Amino acid sequence: MRSLGLRIVGTLSAPALVWDFVAERLPALSFFFPAYDEEDNVQAMVEHALAVLPRFADDFEVIVVDDGSHDRTGAIADDLARVHERVRVIHHQRNRGYGGAIRTGLSSAAKAFVFYTDGDCQFDLADLGRMIPALDPDVDVVVGYRLVRRDPLRRLIVAWVYNRLIRILFAGGWRDVDCAYKLFRREVFDRVPLGSVRSNGAFFSPELLITLRDAGVRMREIGVPHHPRTHGQPKGAPPRVILRAIRDLLRLRLRLWGR
Repeated sequence: MRSLGLRIVGTLSAPALVWDFVAERLPALSFFFPAYDEEDNVQAMVEHALAVLPRFADDFEVIVVDDGSHDRTGAIADDLARVHERVRVIHHQRNRGYGGAIRTGLSSAAKAFVFYTDGDCQFDLADLGRMIPALDPDVDVVVGYRLVRRDPLRRLIVAWVYNRLIRILFAGGWRDVDCAYKLFRREVFDRVPLGSVRSNGAFFSPELLITLRDAGVRMREIGVPHHPRTHGQPKGAPPRVILRAIRDLLRLRLRLWGR
């Protein structure tokens, strides 16, 4: 629940007391992000998490999933973990793909609530404060959508087509199915094991949401700001990745039709 905090304003000679709403808090939180060749972003992401997450939970952990990076991403993350006890790093010896990295993060999370975003610094972790109030007792997952997507035109076109294809094939959907800003109750994955999601590529996130919805998991969507990438290169939209996502999408549709 949201609580009240007392704040002193005014001058020393004429102070005034003001009641402020304090950010809603979680009992315990696992935060993770996948990182593939993000040496220019990984330190900023971890330090931002350590600075921001205490607003939302006293008990929290920060997990970096190094998805077979070829640059210094893994080494930088290891250095941070040696300094900060809340930080741990999981290394993939080879690149498993975006979905494989998300799968590892979700399965490795140890706290009651699990939150993830991408490792490219395009989201502000402080916007978790928009998500937590949506976790009513009847809500298990809060799904973010980008209020204004700050990506190159080609990625915007691909995303527009992809989201509409999912809506057509799966009887509705989400405003922004691939938005990497999601908050879960961890016990959801006791009811719906991650093994029921087969994709390890870009289709992992849509397949996860579709699978959870079909199992009766309750969700709510919340808009969050999105910011331009300032370091590194986008990883998600080469033709090979897009074709693999379409393949996985069609396989899931055929599998669901065959039940």
